[in-house]
Amino acid sequence: MKFYDTLRTSFFCFVFCYAFSGCSENKTASLDKDDIRVAGFYSDYLLISGVEPRDGGVELTAIDSVDLNELLVRHALTRESMTRKIVAYKKNPQLWRSVLEQVRANIRNKAAAGQ
Repeated sequence: MKFYDTLRTSFFCFVFCYAFSGCSENKTASLDKDDIRVAGFYSDYLLISGVEPRDGGVELTAIDSVDLNELLVRHALTRESMTRKIVAYKKNPQLWRSVLEQVRANIRNKAAAGQ
């Protein structure tokens, strides 16, 4: 019986360690050039629509399709490429988090350059 108990305990320890080993990994997903473009597009979109860092009193502005198309062209994106990236971000939330961190950095840099 002792061998069985040792084997069972070892198995549960292995399963426990394996299950929690994924929790300790906080690697940020690396961004490719399309992700950088999406982050630039989204940063500009937020800034144009009135979202600014640490300024809660800004009124949001609706962006029309002409402005949206100009932003897409400025960042070398198409609606199809945006759709593909959105699907990819839905499948990989960690990648989306990395893109949002890049967006935050872009907004901070543009706000600092404007002051």
